Amino acid sequence: MVEVIPIEDERVKNILSYPHFSEAHYRRVLGDLREIGIKGVLSQGGVNLANFKVLGKGCVGIVLAGLLRGDLVALKVLRSDADRRSLGREGEILKDVNRAGIGPRTIAVKDTVIAMEYIRGEFFSEWLKARRVVDRNNVRMVVKGLLGQCWTLDNIGIDHGELSDAKKHVLIDQQGTPRIIDFESASRERKCRNLVSIAGYLFFKKKIADCLRGHLSWDDSKLKELLKDYKRLRSQHAYEKILEELRL
Repeated sequence: MVEVIPIEDERVKNILSYPHFSEAHYRRVLGDLREIGIKGVLSQGGVNLANFKVLGKGCVGIVLAGLLRGDLVALKVLRSDADRRSLGREGEILKDVNRAGIGPRTIAVKDTVIAMEYIRGEFFSEWLKARRVVDRNNVRMVVKGLLGQCWTLDNIGIDHGELSDAKKHVLIDQQGTPRIIDFESASRERKCRNLVSIAGYLFFKKKIADCLRGHLSWDDSKLKELLKDYKRLRSQHAYEKILEELRL
């Protein structure tokens, strides 16, 4: 069983103020965790930072597992060297995409911490490799669901910003549902390219495309033309023509 480490424990000081320890930053994070009601964190995840395991590491924050009223949650903690002093903007975007049924459910937003639903699942590329031969219908449903979420993001005017290389930005949960995560680069000001970006990742990055061709079929040239039309028109008809080419 993984140990629950109190947030005041010396072992997590350098994680709560990563990568450079600052007493002031540490105190801000600690205060926000207490306000949310987080009592402890867990050394758990696929990334190792100073002998402490975390769920993920980005340019703005690190994500670690924590406990809130006995439930496992994901905690995004602002890095001490981040290019911003607050996660508030990201938290508001996350709430907006939640209203559209996208992203991890937001639990609480503070300046230095976002508490979110802990999604149990696999990154899309790993999930897909495990299903190269079987689960054709399952793969098709996941791809269609992911394209649909990106179409929705385009329509609500939020550009994720990192879906052209979605390796660490799409999880498949235990119910087989695609979940787009990590909105730290998201913007309401940029032109939305979510659908075009995810299509580039899925159908034109060789390793992913080669795996998908066992489940889907498409003509590269035709799909590129349809994506150009979509970029120009941004219409439901243009989106549906893409699904039609993919036979989804």
